[in-house]
Amino acid sequence: MPEKLNQFMNAVMKEARRNSLMEFLETWEISEGEYEEIKEWFWQEHKVNL
Repeated sequence: MPEKLNQFMNAVMKEARRNSLMEFLETWEISEGEYEEIKEWFWQEHKVNL
């Protein structure tokens, strides 16, 4: 895993939440359920907490 992956993902999510996480997800056609799956996968596979 890249050393800065956790920092990068946190920065991406912080930027997404700055306006609206839901709008960000809708833009990319990602449902809340899919987002939860993605969060869980990143945690299980890489210990990256979104």
